[in-house]
Amino acid sequence: MSKKRKVIEEVKIPWYQKVKKSTWIMTAIIVAMVLASAGIIIYDHADPYSKINYDKVIKVGKYKGLKGEKVEVSISDKDVQAEIKSRLEAAGETKTVKKGKVKDGDTINIDYTGRVDGKTFEGGTAEKQDLEIGSGTMIPGFEDSLIGKQVGKKCTIDVTFPKDYQAAELAGKDAEFDVTINSKQELVTPDYDEAFIKSVSKYDNKKDYEKSVKKELTKQAKEDAETQLQEELWAKVLEKTKVKKYPKGMIKEETEIQKVQYQRMADQYGMSPEAMGITEDRYKEMAKESLKEKLALHAIAKKEGIKVKKSDMEDFYDEILEANDMTAKEFEEAAGMSVEDYVKTNYYDIQVLRDKVLEFVVDNAKLK
Repeated sequence: MSKKRKVIEEVKIPWYQKVKKSTWIMTAIIVAMVLASAGIIIYDHADPYSKINYDKVIKVGKYKGLKGEKVEVSISDKDVQAEIKSRLEAAGETKTVKKGKVKDGDTINIDYTGRVDGKTFEGGTAEKQDLEIGSGTMIPGFEDSLIGKQVGKKCTIDVTFPKDYQAAELAGKDAEFDVTINSKQELVTPDYDEAFIKSVSKYDNKKDYEKSVKKELTKQAKEDAETQLQEELWAKVLEKTKVKKYPKGMIKEETEIQKVQYQRMADQYGMSPEAMGITEDRYKEMAKESLKEKLALHAIAKKEGIKVKKSDMEDFYDEILEANDMTAKEFEEAAGMSVEDYVKTNYYDIQVLRDKVLEFVVDNAKLK
């Protein structure tokens, strides 16, 4: 497994989706703590699944000889320059400037005074107000009229209040605004030069740096194409897979896990699962979908002799630490548990088995 991965970003992401890029790990840890406090037993995966008679439980769809198309990837010089531009912007700093012209999307700071029929009106005057051009915060025409105007200068613009404007005395009226554009926020990016290259890589010239960027982009594109192919073929397998009978107790366990996860997500948004449209029946449906895939993975692995070795798990732990830029000790301090316990407690080790099974499916497919 060569793909870099970070810990799953949100608990709302199903366990079977690819682990996504993230800069923090605490949400899933909290879920694990909640699961424990709720008395939910997280499976010891090698135990319950090893005892299942899969012939009686599930009929797995065809997973050998599936047809698919292998995508060839190509990274152009234009792609490389676009990536470098993105990196320069990421390294940039937002500064307040008092010159230049206002562009769509700019955040500017303004003073303004409005008049209708030559008289000022309530709410028509403000000082040092930040305004994002294009946000639609002001009445129609106000923001567009400022595009192209000089920062640091005063201008006068003419607009018309909407006919259905909330203040009846202004509805449909023509207005004149004196606007002073005090400043605007501007992203100042570093120069694309030797100093920048040295600060972000081991290279000291554009030729070698751009060659390395192209190599990185090519590798990522190949991994993305491979992942896409895996998911397409796996979807075909699951589409034809039928569960004959769910093992006793597993649906209840999966349902409880779904409830804890969605309650946590709902709390983050100040809502209830019910307000999100998650009913008791929906919990059971999601539990069945999740368990169906887990059973299919284990059934194929057992039949084909696919095993997760200790070295596979160690590679997985290393990938998580590397992607989160942490040592094992730093991870344990942040998570309150070792990366090994974290992965097992949150059932992320199923990802390792999933990777191996999907690789097997692709290796045994008929690809154009």
